[in-house]
Amino acid sequence: MVGIPPAHEDHSSTVNSTTISAATQPVLDRTALPNRSAWFSVGIVVPTFNEAAILEAALERLREVARPCPTVVVDGGSADGSARVARRFFHTEVTGSPNRGAQMNRGARCLGTDVLLFLHADSQLPADFAEHIQAALRDSSVAGGSFRLAFDEPHPMLRFYAWFTQFPGRFFHFGDQAFFVRREIFERMGGFCDLPFLEDVDFLRRLRRYGRFAVLSTAVVTSARRFQKRGVVRQQLLNILLVALFELGLSAERLAGFYPHIR
Repeated sequence: MVGIPPAHEDHSSTVNSTTISAATQPVLDRTALPNRSAWFSVGIVVPTFNEAAILEAALERLREVARPCPTVVVDGGSADGSARVARRFFHTEVTGSPNRGAQMNRGARCLGTDVLLFLHADSQLPADFAEHIQAALRDSSVAGGSFRLAFDEPHPMLRFYAWFTQFPGRFFHFGDQAFFVRREIFERMGGFCDLPFLEDVDFLRRLRRYGRFAVLSTAVVTSARRFQKRGVVRQQLLNILLVALFELGLSAERLAGFYPHIR
């Protein structure tokens, strides 16, 4: 792996997903993994925005479980020092304004790996995540996929909701489950769309046009803070309603106001 240059800031407000190309000069080279005929290199992108309160512990654990994988953190211009925390662990990029899709596109351009894995800062990968991704992608019909979901709180309704994430369906899979995708398909898709909200729902809808979406048998553990703040049932009903309205044609811009950031 080539050396990682110091992090730098870009004060532009958006990142154009259509510029993602295999010809783009990568910041990180492909990772050498055992038995290259059977293994794909995996790069991880972590978008952040005002996550300093949880970021040190989250990135410390990620560094332990993802040691063979190049990782890029892309901060959306946090005011709480998130970028400073991230630089202690991984190569860190800073964009001019928060937009998760644009941030993930920026991170993807920094990696030269066969597979891209997009991880929310408050989601934790299982220790054997790479083996599960490798196994899924040995099936050439699989374009990408995600992990099942588990929460860091033992609320019965959260366990019930998490149980459904083993099944396919647009109401069961979101970005906090750590989407992964073959790089060539990501580039053909044009990456994530520049949306203020529901970029993960849009991405999954488009990804399924290129192949099968695999749901892995192991889970990521994500924070229940949004459910704790708004109430488990109320938050889940809101999630279903917003996705349904988006699928019916309402714009992400109109729907974003109903889903405020919670830190």
